[in-house]
Amino acid sequence: MRTFVAIEVPGFIHAALEELKGRLRGAGVRASWVKPGNIHLTLRFLGEIDADQAAGLVDMLEIEYASIRPFVLQVCGVGAFPNARRPSVLWVGCEPAEGPLERVQQAAETAARAVGLAPAAKGFRAHLTVGRVKDWRAAGPVADALDQAKDFDAGEFEASGVALFRSRLMSTGAVYERLREFRFS
Repeated sequence: MRTFVAIEVPGFIHAALEELKGRLRGAGVRASWVKPGNIHLTLRFLGEIDADQAAGLVDMLEIEYASIRPFVLQVCGVGAFPNARRPSVLWVGCEPAEGPLERVQQAAETAARAVGLAPAAKGFRAHLTVGRVKDWRAAGPVADALDQAKDFDAGEFEASGVALFRSRLMSTGAVYERLREFRFS
């Protein structure tokens, strides 16, 4: 099964992100926009894992996350990967990336490696993906639109847990199923 570990974001953050996506669309940015319920803060994409790997991962994460206290994340700033001139992913930032969030992400990375997965291909960048650009040459005025939205601030929320998700790719887009939730103490 195709899986990932992520922090879910509350509805009021989704509402602010919808407003931002509307502004970007209105500025002529052409992208495949992520559905509101599918926006989350991915800590570690795991890819295809089997039932034994999933069980081992759950055991490790239960122990690791039991000692974490809830913490506050600020959802602000916008950008594109790899950059605004050749975008493939449009994102909104999450801060602070150090401290508790760094610890939570490292626990997911350590558990992934312990069940036999290769290290993450890229370093962790705390962000919420809001859109995907299929062809940067046809993306429209992304750099200007992102510059105009650079002060975007959706507010803050308390991260009170992490979830292990299964991802199913359908013709209508990805469908996510929460397999396990790990609440912070």
